[in-house]
Amino acid sequence: MNHIVIDLEMNKIVKQIRGDSKLSSELIEIGAVKMDDHFQVIDTYQSYVSPDYGKMDKKIIELTGITDDKLVGAPRYKEAMDQFAKWIGREDTQFYSWSLSDIRQFQAEAEFKEYKGEILPRMEANWNDFQEEYSKLLGIEKKIRLKQAVSSADYEFTGAQHTALADAVNTAEILRLSKNKEEFERVMKPVLDLFRMDKQESTLLDMCPEFFASLSNLPEK
Repeated sequence: MNHIVIDLEMNKIVKQIRGDSKLSSELIEIGAVKMDDHFQVIDTYQSYVSPDYGKMDKKIIELTGITDDKLVGAPRYKEAMDQFAKWIGREDTQFYSWSLSDIRQFQAEAEFKEYKGEILPRMEANWNDFQEEYSKLLGIEKKIRLKQAVSSADYEFTGAQHTALADAVNTAEILRLSKNKEEFERVMKPVLDLFRMDKQESTLLDMCPEFFASLSNLPEK
């Protein structure tokens, strides 16, 4: 079985409405890491996707570095999905992302653009919200950002944040660590010990006000 970590970058657009379907963002980049049954990386994937509605939003350009020029000649959604499906292959596969925003983008855009490829049902049936899984491993209810997860594992974030492949690579590294129980316990011991402390002795909020303040916002990739 393969394991594929996916990260997407999206562009904000003027809301499009067709019947009951609505679309407020478009896919502009796909990044993915393919891992084997032992969670070892065997391949990576990156592709820009040309949007159908409008030009790049200025704030998204600032966030991702993706300009209109970078999207010239890129495949549009349906073709991009077919190319991605070909790279994924037909092996049994589990899919992962940091939150559910990526699978929801696939779904919304597929519905609006009437994409019928078989890869989407495969993804839907085998999708894992690794952000939620990671919070459960830490024993906390709040969902943390990818950069915080990387830092807590004492890793240096690889590449630039908010680029699809870099985010996928870093998520894959945390996923690999999480699947090795002994290694996870060793690497994450300081963090796990902190969360496991008896709250009657000292509350986490009192001990780490800055850390919990950073979790107060909505989770981001």
